[in-house]
Amino acid sequence: MGQQQLGGRRTFVRPGRVSLQEAVTPEAQGITDEVFANTMTTKQAAMQALDMEEPFLAFYCDTYVVPLPPKHRFPMLKYAATRANLEQDSSLKGAIGFKCSPVCSTEELFRVHDKGYVERVVSGDVTPNEERALGFPWSIALIRRSLASTGGTVAAMHAVMADHPRRRRAASHIAGGTHHAFSGHGEGFCVFNDIAVAAAAALVDYPEQLDSKTPIIVVDLDVHQGNGTAKMFEAEPRVVTFSMHGEKNYPWRSKMTSDHDVEMPDDADDELYLRTLGQWLPYLLDTYAPRLVFFQAGVDALKEDSFGRLAMTREGLLKRNNMVYTECIRRGLPLVICMGGGYSRPYDASVLAHSDVYRSAAFRYRVVPYGR
Repeated sequence: MGQQQLGGRRTFVRPGRVSLQEAVTPEAQGITDEVFANTMTTKQAAMQALDMEEPFLAFYCDTYVVPLPPKHRFPMLKYAATRANLEQDSSLKGAIGFKCSPVCSTEELFRVHDKGYVERVVSGDVTPNEERALGFPWSIALIRRSLASTGGTVAAMHAVMADHPRRRRAASHIAGGTHHAFSGHGEGFCVFNDIAVAAAAALVDYPEQLDSKTPIIVVDLDVHQGNGTAKMFEAEPRVVTFSMHGEKNYPWRSKMTSDHDVEMPDDADDELYLRTLGQWLPYLLDTYAPRLVFFQAGVDALKEDSFGRLAMTREGLLKRNNMVYTECIRRGLPLVICMGGGYSRPYDASVLAHSDVYRSAAFRYRVVPYGR
């Protein structure tokens, strides 16, 4: 949504309405085919990625740049910086295959999001209050990026679930983790809930593999509660939601009830955090025996984070990552990794911690890349 300053007041200038089809059509903005990788479905994108030689896959959507006002709090450039950091790491040569994220389909969105909400937010028919809740000014670029941020996670899910001889044990998205999006509204920098969309797609597309009582678990380790995800699946017993987050942190007014919520006190350090997680992870995976795990790997528990309130170090977060990978590898569980939050200023500390998420996964899954 464009903004102009008139008489000292903020005036909203509405763009012309666009349809959902137009929003995912490259001609609407002249985006090149290379950048706008939506000529294929999320599953087709996954199939292409599975043919890559690298054992660990990372989808990315940093080619979708969203214009933001000066001094905006959201670190949009961290996504490209994280991918660049990984691509320039010589130790990862041949270990990570990068694939541009596809956009998700309306069918995938409508499984968890209200059709009316999707149509309104895509067309720009949002109120100033809704914009403030989202934390972003509306733009076509925002919608395209949100569709790709969701599609990349769905594609990563297919990469670990599809019937393919090179099906990966783990795949990732250098974006996503947009766990504050609800069925009928977005908030906290989250337009669509990528993990919820991907989990719902998995239940529909892989019923034989996910035919147990609790086949999917979401392990959300962002410092902020995954409130949207919790609400979306509160009546869906097949998806177990676990959120380990800051007790006194956002969302203050819209916290929901996950299947399991673990609240960490302010200034929780590595020792307390890792001891707590070390008790919960085996319990969750043994109790529910899932067949697919989503890892929301936000790094905003860092002491340097602007919004975090916890006191973890980069080394502590690296141990956290490996704790998740160890438990999944030990049980042969397919794993989808999403980026989540990270808001250090400058963003260097967050980028390093985000990079560790994918680097450590690439190292761990280089040894056991395929199959179950």
